[in-house]
Amino acid sequence: MGNQIQMLQSLKKEVHGKILVNEPMKNHTTFKIGGPADFYIYPGDLEDLANLVRFCEKENIKRFIIGNGSNLLVHDDGYRGIVIDLSSMMNEISFRNGLVTAGSGNCLSSLLKFCMERGLSGLEELIGIPGQIGGGIKLNAGAWENELSRHLFRVTYMDRFGTMEKRLKNEIKFDYRYCGLPDEAIIVEAEFRLAEGNPKEIEHIQKQILLKRRSKQPLSLPSAGSVFKRPENDYAGRLIEESGCKGFRIGDAMISKKHANFIVNCQFASAHHVMQIIEEVRKRVLQRFEIGLELEIHLLGFEES
Repeated sequence: MGNQIQMLQSLKKEVHGKILVNEPMKNHTTFKIGGPADFYIYPGDLEDLANLVRFCEKENIKRFIIGNGSNLLVHDDGYRGIVIDLSSMMNEISFRNGLVTAGSGNCLSSLLKFCMERGLSGLEELIGIPGQIGGGIKLNAGAWENELSRHLFRVTYMDRFGTMEKRLKNEIKFDYRYCGLPDEAIIVEAEFRLAEGNPKEIEHIQKQILLKRRSKQPLSLPSAGSVFKRPENDYAGRLIEESGCKGFRIGDAMISKKHANFIVNCQFASAHHVMQIIEEVRKRVLQRFEIGLELEIHLLGFEES
């Protein structure tokens, strides 16, 4: 990216928010893994974000929008580009005209709490998913046969030129862990149409689902959630366990003994060791079942290695 000091001076002319230099990404991922990003930026508002997006487009600088880093593995050498964090700006939630409108920087848990308190039903099964709304839509996050897109009404996003766009849900193709918005689109806001429900019943459902999650998932150690997508008519965890991978460990990275589709960071795991485990799991599952597992987690910085 050229001279970092000059780049910092240029960025300060475009952005009034907080700019961190050589920021360790392990501080921003639930995996607690990852080397430094050249710049880690919290835009102050939409104008800041638009200026930053246009700057990256003009200067041909790579950028990455991060949520809460819950589905992310960052290379040990970090990321040569700009990481943009919207958590300090797009975090309002409101309900009017039958629609819940939520900024993309909100955690899903905040949206679900808001809906539960107002007796708005439809998203209960998503309780416990740790991501933010923007990332959740981009990945079409889901659980227990429900998906975030199911009750989506409309999305507002910023394109790569800093221009705001709106699309109705039926104008976007959604599939399992897939959203048809352009890769470079930055989701700013989402609107949901939900049904009327009883707050106590909604709260009860959420508590029951959280209990199921705690009983089946390794929540006491850092991880990035499910590593592999669910194969058609099967489960990645079952295939991995049947392939003899449960508990397989390299360094401080290990296939969870509780749920085989989770890789956990036992203490000081490296991205390199996580990738070695991923490759070994894919090889064993392919040999035994002739099924190629696809990653669900996002990789950042690996294209440069």
